[in-house]
Amino acid sequence: MRDEAPYGVLLLSFSRHSHQRNFVPGFVGHADTRIVAVADDDETIDDDLRQLNRRHAAELGVPYVGNIAEALARQDVDIVSIAHDIERRAELAVLAAKAGKHLWIDKFLGATLRECDAVVDAVQVNGIRAIVPSYHYGSLVQQALTVLASGRLGELLGVHTDVLFSKGWPRPTNRASPRQPPLLPAGRWKYPELKRELLTVGAYSVGLLQACLGTAKTVIAHGRAHFFQEHDDSTTEDFATLTLTDEAGRIGTLCAGRIGVATHPSGGPGLARLVGARATISIDAKRPAINAFLRQEIVDAPYQPAKEDPMQWASGPPTQRPPLSADPTGLLAALDDFIGALDENRQPAYSVEQARDNMEILLAGYRSMASGGDAVDLR
Repeated sequence: MRDEAPYGVLLLSFSRHSHQRNFVPGFVGHADTRIVAVADDDETIDDDLRQLNRRHAAELGVPYVGNIAEALARQDVDIVSIAHDIERRAELAVLAAKAGKHLWIDKFLGATLRECDAVVDAVQVNGIRAIVPSYHYGSLVQQALTVLASGRLGELLGVHTDVLFSKGWPRPTNRASPRQPPLLPAGRWKYPELKRELLTVGAYSVGLLQACLGTAKTVIAHGRAHFFQEHDDSTTEDFATLTLTDEAGRIGTLCAGRIGVATHPSGGPGLARLVGARATISIDAKRPAINAFLRQEIVDAPYQPAKEDPMQWASGPPTQRPPLSADPTGLLAALDDFIGALDENRQPAYSVEQARDNMEILLAGYRSMASGGDAVDLR
């Protein structure tokens, strides 16, 4: 419980591998939060990020602190929004938890399962609250949960979801036959000009499967298709499929990836298909809408991704219509839930334990991909 003063929020880094810029409007607009500072460790980051952090702090009218330990010691900090590179998130989350700060964590707790476990332990030991807002609160998951709660489908048998991003500029690759994606050294996810898409996009679909199904038991994944030369050159996946079976024998499947600009009028499909014993339903988070595609306008479109952001990490795809709601990704709903969890001393709807399990499923998918599609047992 708190007094009437808003919770003070410390923004830890504006890494271009993160969504910190997307969190800012919620923190600024919410009656119960206020941003008090931006921080990073200046000695460990490059000059581009250093200047970007300072620019955001200046735009927000708050101080920039070039030492994270010093920033965590501030008495006006209640919540730490952690959006550093994935390789640093666990370390920073543990430091913030030890400092008694509540945690708002961008997508991934850490780069390895061991790091994720360390964050879960730190949250429990230090008695603070933590949320990962990216997976549970968006319109697709919430619509699916509403359908399941209605009982219209009968017993749920399985779920399929397609979450795909209309980003990047696909072109023919130079390789005649696909190569097997490697199993990288534990914790290596970052490349200069690409992202591994099962991790980056698939995490959202795994969040939906978590909401609808029970604990995952086995995982199978494939990821040898290449639509982008950058991914083909590094043998990393730009498109992947994953199948899991939960402890009740129900099946969840997903497709995840980056499919190129101008492939969808709303920036990429957000679909779920729920199969029940009595009925089956398809949910489209981007509808109601009218879709019109003119091939020549797509092929000859003057649009090109910015040269400094070719795979569009920090920029959204061009869209033909606005989103259907003011909060399609659920970040504002997540913030409301988090504030409620702090005020009422309860867990948020999506906790670090669930985020840890999300990463476990994804890592099992990578092990399966590296083996050529063998099933990986989790329990």
